[in-house]
Amino acid sequence: MLGPTQISQQSGAPTVHPVVNRFVLLRSLMQRVVVFVVLLVLMSLLPRLLPGDTLDVLLDSNVQRGLQNSEIADLRDRLGLAGSLVEQVGRDLARLAHGDLGYSLLHGAPVSHLLADALPWTALLIALATPIFLGVGVTLAAEAGRQPGARADRVITTSMSLLTSIPPFITAVLLFLCFGILWPVLPTGGAEPLFPAETPLLRAQEILRHAFLPSLALALHEVVRYFFVLRGEVAVLASRAFVLNGRSRGISGWRERRDYFGRNLLAVVCARLGQSVASLFTASLFVEVIFSYPGVGALTYHAVLDRDYPLLQGAIAVLALLVLGLTWLLDALTEILTRRG
Repeated sequence: MLGPTQISQQSGAPTVHPVVNRFVLLRSLMQRVVVFVVLLVLMSLLPRLLPGDTLDVLLDSNVQRGLQNSEIADLRDRLGLAGSLVEQVGRDLARLAHGDLGYSLLHGAPVSHLLADALPWTALLIALATPIFLGVGVTLAAEAGRQPGARADRVITTSMSLLTSIPPFITAVLLFLCFGILWPVLPTGGAEPLFPAETPLLRAQEILRHAFLPSLALALHEVVRYFFVLRGEVAVLASRAFVLNGRSRGISGWRERRDYFGRNLLAVVCARLGQSVASLFTASLFVEVIFSYPGVGALTYHAVLDRDYPLLQGAIAVLALLVLGLTWLLDALTEILTRRG
């Protein structure tokens, strides 16, 4: 009797060795390291090409009248704003290479402390948005793709097509208007009330209420992407022999959606999830500004306006490290799921 290896060799099927997968993952990791370094260089260079710098923001016209040019030049040197563009970028990269994110003069605090305070709020929004867009996106894709061309498919696909034309910041504004002004049932600003509750349970409920609308705006941004990708996969699966055989044996409803569609979509969901993480961090910039939410997105937005170079570079560096690391882990998980079939 021939073993599995001999059968695969005689049939001409290629044998995939685990080393190949490790090499692919290592190459993917090195590509992300290169992207991270290039991003750090760009985020140190590009903000300095904008008009004005940190000192120009700090010095208003009244204060500037009382300072001599020599004093302003001395301040610029002490703030690390003197020298050529290459020298300034080199100082930034050397500081980041030593793990020093710098100090924000406008906030009067180390950048690491500011990010440590803001990052949990952004993570909360993404953590709440992820199960929403995954659940809704997978469910609608399964309902539309299991019978392509049917009435449910036409209605759902048309609705998703309309939703995909709305940018995330417009979605956030519409939610703000609907549930904050026209029907004011949810808070539309901040992460907590002005006077937080004393008990942990009530405070957690207040935090969730404040985070619901921003997380819903992020979720709607990703639902459409998942729907169109997964609907095509479900439509292909619906024509496969094992699904047709299952239906002929009377399998339908929840069991069909879970066992025949859901399990076969896991690899696709994981592969798309890496892109969703990066997209959600980008969309949080607009959503947090609209809802005055104290996350990394709002912090980055104000850092651009204030020409706060250390804060902007630190925020981008931390976000890039998180996104690239998470996408690499999700790529590894997708590779495992794909190999398992």
